[in-house]
Amino acid sequence: MFIRCYLRASTQEQSADRAKEEVSAFVEQYKHKIAGFYIENESGTKAERPELERLINDSHSGDVLVIEKMDRLTRLPYQQWQTLKSRIQEKGLTIVVVDQPMTHQALATSQPELSAIQQALTSFMLDLGAAMARDDYETRQKRQKQGIAKAKEEGKYKGKQINIELHKNIKTMLSGGLSYTDIQNALGCSRATIARVKKLVF
Repeated sequence: MFIRCYLRASTQEQSADRAKEEVSAFVEQYKHKIAGFYIENESGTKAERPELERLINDSHSGDVLVIEKMDRLTRLPYQQWQTLKSRIQEKGLTIVVVDQPMTHQALATSQPELSAIQQALTSFMLDLGAAMARDDYETRQKRQKQGIAKAKEEGKYKGKQINIELHKNIKTMLSGGLSYTDIQNALGCSRATIARVKKLVF
């Protein structure tokens, strides 16, 4: 049994590996170690994500997929989520969600095989979590559009703003010779953001 962890952030300004330490500690509670981390900055509304694809392709029957929350794995519409879930299940992967205790049974034994009742309950909880993640996404999108429309009416809308303070700090650290990894760890930003600032400055 190999345990594979999927970490995702939606935007390039966020660090997808911010939860790495927490997830590692969670797995260690069950006397296991994570065989590999699959980390990317992609929207959970995208069905095709390179690192998620790589994780699925690397996996074998009996492996465990660990995620922090359901919205890290999916914000997909129901049918697309069902397609993704089917692919994961066909690979023989068992999904464990850190904030869903019902899914933790897979780590409590050396063989993550669940009874029919446990499988049904777990599947229901995963579907519920996926539906809530999608609903949260749609609610945020609706509120964002409403906010933009109102701001435009009032002549206050300026579009997406650059995080000036973050860019300033990245520039300073790049000038000081710090590596991308050092900057990521210090500021919690993505490598893509660092590269974008470097391109603008140097």
